[in-house]
Amino acid sequence: MNQHRGKEMRHTDLFRSIEDILSIELLTLFDPIAVSPDGTQLAVAVQSYSRKRVGAENDTYLPTGLAGLQEGSEIWIINVQSGESRNLTPNWGTSYRPAWSPDGKRLAFYSDKHKTAQLWIWEVDEDEPWLASDVRIQPFLSMALPPLWTPDGTRIILRLHSAVETDEKAPPDKEKASVTVFTSPIAGQPESEFRPRRTSWFDAQYRADLGMIRVDTGEVETLAQGLYPSGIRVAPNGATAAFTSFQGLESNAQLLYELYLSPLNGGAPKLLADSLKSGWGRLFTWSPDGRYVAFPTENKVAKDELLLISTVDGSRLNLTQDTDIELTNSSHPPLWSSDSKHLFCVARGDLWQITIANRTIEKLTDGFDGRVVRIVRQVEASTVWSSDGAESIYIHMVHSNSEQHGFHRVNLKTREITRLVQEKRNYNPMGRNMDVAPQTGDIFYSIEDVNHAPDVWVADADFQNPRQLTRLNPNIETERLGTSQFVTWQTPSGKNLRGALLFPRDYVEGKRYPLITQVYGGSFLSYQFNDFGTDHYGGNFLLTNQDYVVFLPDTPMETNAPIQELAEMVLSGIDTLIDMGIADPSRLGIMGHSYGGYCVNALITQTSRFSAAVSSAPLANLISFYGHLTEEGDSQWIHWAEKEQGKMGGSLWEFRDRYIENSPIFFLDKVETPLLLVVGALDGVPAVPQAGEMFSGLRRLGKKAVFARYEGEGHSQVTNWRYPNVADYWQRVLFWFDEHLSKSSEEDQEQ
Repeated sequence: MNQHRGKEMRHTDLFRSIEDILSIELLTLFDPIAVSPDGTQLAVAVQSYSRKRVGAENDTYLPTGLAGLQEGSEIWIINVQSGESRNLTPNWGTSYRPAWSPDGKRLAFYSDKHKTAQLWIWEVDEDEPWLASDVRIQPFLSMALPPLWTPDGTRIILRLHSAVETDEKAPPDKEKASVTVFTSPIAGQPESEFRPRRTSWFDAQYRADLGMIRVDTGEVETLAQGLYPSGIRVAPNGATAAFTSFQGLESNAQLLYELYLSPLNGGAPKLLADSLKSGWGRLFTWSPDGRYVAFPTENKVAKDELLLISTVDGSRLNLTQDTDIELTNSSHPPLWSSDSKHLFCVARGDLWQITIANRTIEKLTDGFDGRVVRIVRQVEASTVWSSDGAESIYIHMVHSNSEQHGFHRVNLKTREITRLVQEKRNYNPMGRNMDVAPQTGDIFYSIEDVNHAPDVWVADADFQNPRQLTRLNPNIETERLGTSQFVTWQTPSGKNLRGALLFPRDYVEGKRYPLITQVYGGSFLSYQFNDFGTDHYGGNFLLTNQDYVVFLPDTPMETNAPIQELAEMVLSGIDTLIDMGIADPSRLGIMGHSYGGYCVNALITQTSRFSAAVSSAPLANLISFYGHLTEEGDSQWIHWAEKEQGKMGGSLWEFRDRYIENSPIFFLDKVETPLLLVVGALDGVPAVPQAGEMFSGLRRLGKKAVFARYEGEGHSQVTNWRYPNVADYWQRVLFWFDEHLSKSSEEDQEQ
């Protein structure tokens, strides 16, 4: 009875710990920072899992029309000088993406205070924000652009809810056949005119009108209708806006875009270019003289290109045509010099300069020990920022071995690189933005480390006396939640690898601990060494709070045998931790999400060393995944399996045995590890049937497995699930590991 009571108390404390972690305030993903031009006022968008109560259908939009990813966000205003702060949108629902007017007197942002997505304005001299217009807006779902002010500060360009309704499925006519027919093109025969396809998911993401709101009157003008706008950029002279519109998908899942110019004083949009290959279609920039748009392509099957597209006639110049160098970046756009003579790019961990006149390409960080993350700029600016009249630019870098982050100044005349600051912390985590106050030259950025959730800091151009501006979580600011360190090892085949470890706060050296390995094949998880909790949001502290050590191994994939390659890398890393006296060999657990869930399923068919496993949103059968057909008739995972993450190297009929050997479903008879499978019922990736195959097979074989399906949820519990379901997920995971890993090898020997 006393033993049972003790376990009850432990679980009560455990759930309180879940509540604590999920109540942490975090800077929102995708550009939460906006500073007024004079550097006196800082706006930041923050969110907490505890405010995620509605949820977004299939990881898309909330019922109000705002992005589910941003649910529960609030906007805070901080006086940069005094540090005083206030919540501008308390209990409003969801508010995010603050953007200052050019004169710094007004702040625009998105909010659903009135239960629908709308644009709001705050005047710095007023107490409360006001509604800019009754019109319903439609911010882009992923990496949402802010409200875009025109240079004169009188109008805002943004996406509006589409007046063209999406086709709804009509009920079948009982007197007519209800059949949908898909036809396959025949190899060797000429194809009919190419028409890229769209799917319902892309319709939900992209369909919107392009609109303009006059701030003083609330008058709304529709600039483009019936399109799929993604990226939007206002011309330097404020006369036009360039925007991309999603054109459709090629058969290899390549996304295509059109580029339009829309006059802001009336007139129809002009098609400038089409069939542009890109990911999200938003990383293009205007030249300051307005003559060109720099557009980096993202090509699935060929070399990426950096294009200059003429804004006069749409002609294209490929700046990288005569070189093998790819000057593209999936997160950061190419930036112009203020005189339009040069472009600067971050690519392959280096800083590059392209001279437009002669297309000369120069690596500015050649031989420098570190990888460049980004160039410092103002939010959404098309140009680099300089503190000394364009003689130098600033870059955010990460040191190659220590993962220390820092800022460096690059002198464009002498090519000298000066380190301004470098420390064992993570700057601008998860792609969060920086900003610069142009009138003061102060730089605003976010910092986190393994014990501290991200906060905003400010520094001058020399990074003398950086100062913390926000304290989003004062209750844990002085707590030592855990420690992290690197570990290195060599695989039996001679590959040198690295991983990160997260230890409990009261870790005792020399004591063996149960080990939870988190796996995602092809990734470098050791880069998360400095991240808050090694996962950005503190979830791993839920594991270390229960006395587990968390292991994050790097697993670079190089062959067409991912399961076998993965097993060698992960198991040799675990052996190293056992040899170091850290891990208890009798208490090994493993967990992974999405492709990481596939990795978990794969590993437990290769070894019986794990005592418990958790696999969320996983794959189990590459053959059925390969053949999955969507409602629209798309076979969207074929290219993924052949040429991308699936790493099969060709079709199922070329490499039948390879597909079988790398599908865990065919080897479930070898599984000895108890498995918890977790899915969201609305997952757009076919994870539900994949996890179902895994569970059905294990159940048929009499293996221990539990299948938890969360109704109304999509693919990612980390970003979009409602708070009650995230809390339940973590409670379920912790109980699962507690059930199977609680007894140590020493305790077994004593008994």
